[in-house]
Amino acid sequence: MNDIDSIFAWICDLPDCPHAGPSKRKLAAGPSNKVRQLASPPASFEENEDENMASTPKRRRLGNSRVFDPDATPRPGISSPGSLSRSTSEASSTRSVNSSTKRQMMDLRLSETGVECKALNVDAAPNAAQGLVNTIDEIGRAVDILPHALELTIIEKVNERKLDVRKWRYSFSSGDDDGLPGRIPTFEEVEKLLRKAKECQEFNHEEASWNNQVHLRLLESIFEEPIGGQCDSFNAVSCTTARPHREFKLASTPVKMIDMCIYASTDGDAELSASIRKFCSTTPTRAVNHTDFEPISMRPLLLSIETKRPGVNWDTAQLQIGAWHAAQWSFLRWAVGEKILRQRAEEGIEIPQTDEEQRAFEANKLAALSTLGFIPGIIVQGHRWLLVLSTYEDGKTKLWADHQFGTTQSYLEIYAAVAGMRQLTGWGRDVYIPWFTANVLG
Repeated sequence: MNDIDSIFAWICDLPDCPHAGPSKRKLAAGPSNKVRQLASPPASFEENEDENMASTPKRRRLGNSRVFDPDATPRPGISSPGSLSRSTSEASSTRSVNSSTKRQMMDLRLSETGVECKALNVDAAPNAAQGLVNTIDEIGRAVDILPHALELTIIEKVNERKLDVRKWRYSFSSGDDDGLPGRIPTFEEVEKLLRKAKECQEFNHEEASWNNQVHLRLLESIFEEPIGGQCDSFNAVSCTTARPHREFKLASTPVKMIDMCIYASTDGDAELSASIRKFCSTTPTRAVNHTDFEPISMRPLLLSIETKRPGVNWDTAQLQIGAWHAAQWSFLRWAVGEKILRQRAEEGIEIPQTDEEQRAFEANKLAALSTLGFIPGIIVQGHRWLLVLSTYEDGKTKLWADHQFGTTQSYLEIYAAVAGMRQLTGWGRDVYIPWFTANVLG
């Protein structure tokens, strides 16, 4: 008899514990106590059920009535009713969310002031956005995403790590300064991002962890110096509690929020800051944006970012950023209208009175919005960084999705994601801010 057989034989020979009758306290509890005993234990205790059942020799014997056979074929355990109930509940909840999202998207598509989802095709993008989409497409193929000045340093690092240097052959441009906002992170910073993203994927991190460990770190590596402090006038901020103001949100959907945004700081431009402050005193949000989220109340919002875990909730992501962009367009339409009314008042012209005057007023607002053309946004799904954009036509928002421009799955693709974000922020600096200044602040 080996040691294991001896131990189990000794356990089986142990005497039963004497049966103790019910105490007076248990009898006094009556039937209600019996019901409580039949109820399932809390989930936090179910994980240690075997350990708890082994508190006495009798219970040990009952819990291990079959002698352990190290050569036996492993059998799957029997799921407890509690675990089956939880699995059913979670599956039902997922179906409910998916059904709700689908219904909301259908309602928005049918609404005259809703959101319609369109496919973003590189060869057939909206006219106003075609140039930017072409540039983002090149970035997604890692073409000219890094300056020539960094080539020797980066290729040396690539060779040290025995990576395929051929993948980088089109990645370095001939110039040394692209003139885009932010900075290019060091190879070591990119390496750290790569490790963090790998950790989040392999250990199935939640969305909030992806945001904190990967997405915000990538944005900070662009807009902040390694020792802290902004590189220039742009930065990123988490804004998971930012809500579109009720005056501008879509009436047909619940409030939809995003996760992060890129904003412009105007501290270095006294004239622009004064204009923004004056404008904020007239808006329903008391802010320069369609949300009263305080960290960006005096800072124009340039790019909105919605995030999801890998491979899940794509429809929800489109719904959220689509509804958010629709609120932004509604705010801009209102703001453009206020600018037109101010100009009319300065010229001694009354507010529109007749139907014809009102139609002309609305046409002027739409004409001003058409000069902006589109608003880009970003959906980040796990590793993947994807461009989306919205256009505004006759009171309806069209969301064009999507085109991948980078990932956090390799050094090269992280540099592509960085290049894409810098390019999109450049649109905010070179297109959105001048348009906003001319058509809203005036």
